[in-house]
Order: sequence, then C-alpha cells, then structure tokens
Amino acid sequence: MKKTRKIIVIVFMCIAIIGMFLPIATFNDNSSASMAADIEKQQGKVESAQSQLDRWIAGGKKSEADIQKQRDKVQKEQDKLDALIAEQAAASANSANGLSYALLPGKLPAELEIDMQVVNQFKIYNWNFPVYYACVWVALGLFIISIGLVVLAGNKDASKLYTIASFTQLFGIILACYSILRLAAFPIKLPYGNATLHVPVVLMVVAGSIISFAAHVQGVHNSKRSMIYVFCSCLSALAIVPFWIMIVNATRSSQAIQQGVSLIPGNYLQYNWNVLATKNFDVSIGFKNSAIIAFGSTILSVYFSAMTAYGFKVYQFKGNKFLYAVVLAIIMIPGQVTGTGFFMFMYQLHWVNNRLALIIPSIAAASTVFFFRQYLEANLQLSLVEAARIDGCGEIRTFNSIILPIMVPAMATMGIMAVIGSWNNYLTPLMLFTDPGLKTLPMMVQELRGDIYRTEYGSIYLGLTLTALPLIIVYFVFSKYIIAGVALGGVKE
Repeated sequence: MKKTRKIIVIVFMCIAIIGMFLPIATFNDNSSASMAADIEKQQGKVESAQSQLDRWIAGGKKSEADIQKQRDKVQKEQDKLDALIAEQAAASANSANGLSYALLPGKLPAELEIDMQVVNQFKIYNWNFPVYYACVWVALGLFIISIGLVVLAGNKDASKLYTIASFTQLFGIILACYSILRLAAFPIKLPYGNATLHVPVVLMVVAGSIISFAAHVQGVHNSKRSMIYVFCSCLSALAIVPFWIMIVNATRSSQAIQQGVSLIPGNYLQYNWNVLATKNFDVSIGFKNSAIIAFGSTILSVYFSAMTAYGFKVYQFKGNKFLYAVVLAIIMIPGQVTGTGFFMFMYQLHWVNNRLALIIPSIAAASTVFFFRQYLEANLQLSLVEAARIDGCGEIRTFNSIILPIMVPAMATMGIMAVIGSWNNYLTPLMLFTDPGLKTLPMMVQELRGDIYRTEYGSIYLGLTLTALPLIIVYFVFSKYIIAGVALGGVKE
C-alpha cells in the first residue's frame, strides 16, 4: 500500500474512533408533551364548570350561596389549569437540556427507562444493555486492531496483515452501524423521548470508517479480492437462505412457523405429509401433469424457437425485418390480455381439459426467438452454413447437426426459463382444467389454503418444496451449459 493511501486509511479510521467518544444522541425531556393530555382534560373541567355557572345565573333558580359556591369551583379548576400550564412551560424550558449520550466510554443515562408496554406489544426490541455495550467496545477494538495491522504491514504491496485488517474493519463497521441503529430503536419511557441522533457525529463514525475501508480495499489487491469473495458469499447466502427456510418450514408445525423464523429443521415432516394425504394432495398426479406440460412445452418451445431464430439469421428474404419486428411487438403484449381469447380458442378446438392446450401453443415463444436470434448474431459464422451446403448437406440436417450444437448453451438457458415458467404456471391451467386428474402442482398447493377452519402452514411449505424440487434439479443439471455459454462468449478468435 502506498504511503499516501495508508495515511488516508489511518486518518479516517481515527476520525471514526473520535466520533465514538463524542455525543452521538440526545434524549430530550418530553415532560411538556406528556402534560398536554392533562392540560386538555383540565381545560374541559373548567369549561364544564363555567357552563354550569352560566346556566344557573341565566335560570335564576339557584340561590346566591349556590352560585357563589359554583364560582369558587370554577376558580379552583382554573387555578389547577394555570398550575399545569406553568409546569408545562417550565418543563419546556428545561427540555433543551436533554440527556446526552456518547457511544464511549459511558453507559446510557441512569434516568432512562425502557417502555415495557412497547416491548410487550411488538416484541422486537432487544434491550439487553450489557450486550449492546459489548458490541460498542468490540467495534472500537476492531478499529484499533485494523490500524495496528495496517501500520505493521509496512510498505508492502501485498501482505496477510492487510487482508486481516480489511476483515477487522468490515466487522467493526457492521458492529458500529448496528450499535447506532439499535440506539435509535430503544423505546424510552416518558418523560424522556427516544434518542435523537446527531448527524455530524454519526457521519464521523459511519462515513469515516467506510471511507477508510474503501481506501484500504482499493489500494491492496489481496484485500480487494477477499472482499469480492465476501460479497459473492453474501449474495449466495441471500439466494440460498429463502429456499432453506422453505425446506425447514416443511418440517415444522404451523404454530412454530407462526412464532418466527428458524434455520433448524423440525420433526413434523411425517405429520405434514399426512396432512397433504388427507387433503387429496396426490403428489404423483401433480408431478405427472406438471412434468408432461412443462417438459413437453419446453422441448417444443426451445426447438422451434431455435429454428425460427435460425431462419431470421440465415435467410435474407423480403419481409425478414418486418416479421422480426412483429415478434418483438408480441413480447410487449402481457399474457393476461390474451387470456380470454386464448380460452375461447381452446374451447372451440375442444381442448379444454386437455394437456395439449398448454403444450402445442408454446411453439410460438416470441421472447425465446429473440434470445436465440441475439445469440446467433454473436456466435454463428455463416461460413459454416455455406460450407455445409457445398458439401451437399440439406437444410434440416444443417440445422440439426451444425447449428443446434452451437446453440446448446443458449438452449439450456432458455430451457431452464421455460421449464420454470411452465412448471409454476397457475392461471392458465386454472382456466382450462376442471378435471381433478389434470391438476398441476401449483393448483394443488393453492387448494391447501382453502380450509376455512385451519391453515396448515407446514403442509403448504411441504407442497411448495415438492413443487420447487424438480426445478432445482433441472437447474443443477443444465447449469454447466450456461457456464459454458458464458465462457464461449468471452473467447475471441
């Protein structure tokens, strides 16, 4: 790391450390606000007593002693109101002197109390102060350690100390940001309000540490590569965790699912499976129907779309560009717009309650044609087609023997997309199928929510897992072809 960059890293990290010792928040005294309801209530008493006095005077039926007694009552209530207003004014004058708080070295002011009513209502606040203070001190320690490691690494261009320092900086930033966000979320009981953060100090801690971290990572190759690995790992976790939670919930009870998220499997898998059996969830029928429709439509869609894209690329006939523009226009038409017309067309063909209604129309896949056309533009050399023609190869054989092997990565990509789209299709089968023997897995899963007495969330997640499992298998089988396509597109001849 260059000396100038190292100085920048150390200076901004020191700014972040200094910010941790400055007042970062204020807990304002809200006594005046809390007294507003009492003042309003007392004002109502004064008006009620005065109204009664006015009625007695106007009616003339009350004695002078009673009227005087009511006047005394009005004056008494008015004195109480004046006292409350004066007390509120005094509290407002003192509200500017709220309780200040710095992340270090002290603890939260002893005058503060957690509003347990809010805690019990939402049950999301972790107000374990010792753990909170530990996070703050650990963040400080990580910042100091990162500075020490950067100094010890010297002027080397690459060192393990730089890599370790980048990780300590990253974890320190995460803990510091957590501490600040947690501070703002503590529900404080009246008369004090929740923390009001001081933006300049927050920027010193957060922006100072982030700028230092960015300068460090950009200046050292090892640290930069390590952070790329961390970033990719986080993205992978974000992609995998939802699927894992779905699988875990398939093994848990409905009560446990409603209580919160868990990453540990339960022991209700057999129970959820039995619930599926009692609700006429026939997995074999659902798998068979979904597989026939999904894979049948995918094969037709991929093959004929590849042939169409090949025709647009190779044959320069009149109307080529116009027809291709029509294909692009079809992509922009939502499928829901043509749903009614599609149903009437299938009804006239007597294809209602027939799987062919979802398989044959998939031949016309405009988006797949567009993708294949763009792929051929980048990867197909027309000299291959011309050479095949010179050798006496027919057009169909040229397409099947030469073009299709070139398009395998693109076909695998669009095949995965087509399988996923057809497998998860719920609306179109719902319109066309009324025969229980033709229900697909998405239709069966949706019917699990139809119980008006109790919803078995565990069985629903089990049904979703069974629905998603084939798609995961298909992706892992064909993912190597997608990678091969990316590698092929990155090679220059």
